[in-house]
Amino acid sequence: MLGAWLLLMAFPAAAQLRLYDDDLLNHWAAITPADIRALYAEDIRPALSAEERRRLDDVELAFPLRCPLIASEPFCYYLVTSSEGQRRVVMSVASLRAFGDLALAMAWLQLTDHAIDTPSQYLAMLRHRRAEEFPGGRYPAPLAVLGIPEDVREQPEVMALYGKIYTSSLVFVLLHELGHALHRHPGYGPEVSREQTRHNEAEADAFALEVMARLAYPPLGMSVFFTLMAHWEPNRWHFTDEASHRAYLEAATHPLTAERLRQLAAALAERDDDFARAEPDFAAARARVAAVATEIDRLAGFMDDRDIQEGIVRTGRATGEAMLKPRKVGELAIEHSVSAAGRPFEGEFEGVLRDSSGELPVLLALERHGDLVQGFFTYGLGLGQLRGEVRDGRLHYGWTLGADQGQGVFEASPDGQRLDGTWGLERSSDDGGTWEAWRSD
Repeated sequence: MLGAWLLLMAFPAAAQLRLYDDDLLNHWAAITPADIRALYAEDIRPALSAEERRRLDDVELAFPLRCPLIASEPFCYYLVTSSEGQRRVVMSVASLRAFGDLALAMAWLQLTDHAIDTPSQYLAMLRHRRAEEFPGGRYPAPLAVLGIPEDVREQPEVMALYGKIYTSSLVFVLLHELGHALHRHPGYGPEVSREQTRHNEAEADAFALEVMARLAYPPLGMSVFFTLMAHWEPNRWHFTDEASHRAYLEAATHPLTAERLRQLAAALAERDDDFARAEPDFAAARARVAAVATEIDRLAGFMDDRDIQEGIVRTGRATGEAMLKPRKVGELAIEHSVSAAGRPFEGEFEGVLRDSSGELPVLLALERHGDLVQGFFTYGLGLGQLRGEVRDGRLHYGWTLGADQGQGVFEASPDGQRLDGTWGLERSSDDGGTWEAWRSD
């Protein structure tokens, strides 16, 4: 179950993502663009050199309700040059609102000691499930499905953290696009080599960080932004072959790669003094910048790890709305009613799940009614279901996780405290690997 699934190479949400009604977007269109224009005019532009201002004088900021490049939502931020030579930085209101809601959710979850992985899991669900699988044939909006309270905007501490995450991320994104404009980078396509693409992204990132350093603007939201983006962005291991991945990179407006993340992390670590110098507690601010750099560097390894990337697909497919509700750190995302644990094959267990590539910790919850058993399992990559029957002292079961399925067999120790078994794919009950678990209830 760790690395044996065959991935679907389509990305269902790419052409269908619609999280908000037009009325809500029109409301935010009257607020957010004005805030960003003021941020540019009052903070960013004065920090530019005279030459930089001259080279960016003709660049306009554009805020369509929805992204003209449909597949770019919910990360619709790019530079476009019209046939008349007019250059625009495009930021869709829908993408700005989606990131704002996810940043708000992250702030509330963090400050209330809840697990903060559900916003990323939500994005994986959007990417790898289809809208028609949800009530009304549309994807659920972030705040409601993540269980964020309706009065969250009235909580000052949450709003303060949200402001740091959201604003610093948007400053970086806006400066990155202005960096493309400053250096007059061409768009992407078959005529632009991957080497040139990587160079352009690095140059735009370098400009963004340089101006943020001039402003002593702590990049505290960047790790959140890139963590979310990493759960949305197609990765090499999401494609059947290298040629398919290369074709995607040639068309992508901002391909997210491990190399790019490592360069960003190194630049942040090198200039942590500059970003922290305006903070009242310099040492603490410097430590926070270093932590952001470390987290972005960790994400680079995340992008290169095939098991993790394939796991994101499995997570997205297996995630349902009930799994996204707030839960405390370490709490199992399983809604169940386990009967009194006293017989074999019932109760809550924890252990390890193994296949040829290694092992992962697993949590298992089983209910038993006579000889019939049903339950749930998770090892951090979605929520699987298990159903079976006890025959001759052994539990013969079938399992499903998203679109994947198989069979397996469990044996229980005489006291029912331990389970040992095998699992397999499709019709096999043992070609996948083994697992063992110990009662934890």
